[in-house]
Amino acid sequence: MTIEKFLVIAQVIMLLGGLIVVLSWVHFKRRSIEIKLIGLNFVPPILGYFSLGLFNLRGLPVNIPQNIETCCHFVILWNLYYFGLQKRYTRMFVAVFIVFSIFAFVNAFFGQKMYFNSYTVALSDVILIVYCVTYFYRLLVDLPAQHLQQLPMFWISAAFLIHAAGALFLYLFTAYLTQFFFNDVLIYWTFHNILNIFQEILILIGVAVDLKNVTSTRAAIKNI
Repeated sequence: MTIEKFLVIAQVIMLLGGLIVVLSWVHFKRRSIEIKLIGLNFVPPILGYFSLGLFNLRGLPVNIPQNIETCCHFVILWNLYYFGLQKRYTRMFVAVFIVFSIFAFVNAFFGQKMYFNSYTVALSDVILIVYCVTYFYRLLVDLPAQHLQQLPMFWISAAFLIHAAGALFLYLFTAYLTQFFFNDVLIYWTFHNILNIFQEILILIGVAVDLKNVTSTRAAIKNI
């Protein structure tokens, strides 16, 4: 894996993320809070990607935007599943927010510091997996629709669950995998990028389903 191919893959990820943002905010007022948050979720990675060069030029650690992105990602997804689960389990959500915030702060300033905060990201992935499993559980219990593929959050949760599980495995075995690939970090991060692309494709399907539902409802109202 050459650096040129790696950058091309990274640019594809950014383009898919930008497409998700645009499709999530079309007919903005008619979209659900979950879809609006999905669009917002892909703004920090895009800003972080383009800010790396600025931080490099100023001689600052490039891990600063990555840590900010991780925290923004957590806060947005916290709200996404809080509303997606119809504000159930409020105490659990508040407790998770407090624990994660304390852990992220301690790790950033006293733990891994300006190195890649893999512990914080790993904890975020564990929490996200719990959110997704809880959502699927409520989906099976409540059965809001006969055709699950028509639910945008079904696709979105499936995307997050697959990505979080795969990324968690990579974070936990970072040292072994980099040694296995002869310290070729580009190969290691290529696996992350493949997970990102797969995640964004599934989320695009979910956003497209929601957009189709919104436009169909709008057309039905006009015909009345």
